[in-house]
Amino acid sequence: MSQLIFSTGNREKYKAAADVCRSYGIELIQKSLEIIEIQSEDPAEIVTDKVVKAYSVLKQPVVVSDDSWYFEALNGFPGPYMKSINHWFSDRDFINLTGKLKNKRVHLVMYLAFKDADHIKLFSYKHSGFLLDKPKGKSGPAAARVTTLDGDNGLSISEIYDQGKDNSTRDASKVWHSFVEYYQKA
Repeated sequence: MSQLIFSTGNREKYKAAADVCRSYGIELIQKSLEIIEIQSEDPAEIVTDKVVKAYSVLKQPVVVSDDSWYFEALNGFPGPYMKSINHWFSDRDFINLTGKLKNKRVHLVMYLAFKDADHIKLFSYKHSGFLLDKPKGKSGPAAARVTTLDGDNGLSISEIYDQGKDNSTRDASKVWHSFVEYYQKA
C-alpha cells in the first residue's frame, strides 16, 4: 500500500479522505502543520498557497484541502472565510443569522491541492444542500451541525460524522476520488 501525506488538523476531513484513499490502496498519513493561511476571496489562491507552504515544510508530496461555503440568501457569505466564522459562531449564532431566511440553499465547494517536486494540481467539487432550522449532531464545527448536503437524507454533516461510517461513497467524497484517480496515473 502506497502512502501519501494529507496536511490537515481536521479529524473529520482526514477520516473521510482516508476512507476514499484506502479504497484505492493508498494509506493517507495525517500531518497537522501550523500554516498561516492567506486571506483571499479566491479559494484556489488560498489552497495553492497552503500546499506550497506544506511542501516547503515536509519536502515530500502532500495534499491539502480548503472549503468555501456559499449561502445563497447571504450573497455568497461566508465563502472562503468559513474557517474563521466557525471559530466565532456557535450553533445558535448560525440559527440566529439564517433562521428567518426564505432561501436556505447552501453550496459547499471543496478544494484539494496536491504538490510534488514538479507539479501543483488543483481539484474542486461543488456540493449543494440546505441550512437547517435547528442544530443536529455532535461532531465537527458549528456549520456542520446546521447544514445538510444533498444525498445525505436530511442528516446534518455532523450526524454523518457521528455515525463513524465509511464516507468513501458519499457525494462529498467525489473531490477525493478525482484526486486519487489523477494521483495513481501521475
